[in-house]
Amino acid sequence: MKKILIASTLALLVVLGTGCAPRGYAKSDVNRAMKIRPGVITAIKQVEINNDGVGNGIGVVLGTATGGVLGNKVGGGTGKVIATAAGAVAGGVIGGIAGNSMDARYGLEVVVKLNSGQTVGTVLPINGATSPLRNGQAVNVFYSRGKISNISPR
Repeated sequence: MKKILIASTLALLVVLGTGCAPRGYAKSDVNRAMKIRPGVITAIKQVEINNDGVGNGIGVVLGTATGGVLGNKVGGGTGKVIATAAGAVAGGVIGGIAGNSMDARYGLEVVVKLNSGQTVGTVLPINGATSPLRNGQAVNVFYSRGKISNISPR
């Protein structure tokens, strides 16, 4: 039983440690020439970035295992079986709810009217490296390998 709790704790730490949005530029973009297009933000809003339910599945598995182990420590005979099953179900539900919250990451959907007249948009992850942006702000749109890699204030 100790092994299950230790393994569950380690798995949870790995998930929490890797679930964060990347900060700044990708390593491959460092020292790479980028095209820069000036423009003005015409729309901006916060959006949720889905992580495809990874945290939910892990939460259900860990919650079910932990709930089953804890339920198994209650009662004896038929009561122990019922407590184990109830603990597993309750743990799975609670773990699924916790996992859903792990999946939620947030970003900014930004629409920019370039000085050339073209309108472009992208979603930027919100993290410690995200510059504050607002509607009507003059910005530079950075392109790397044909994709928008960043939008920053001018």
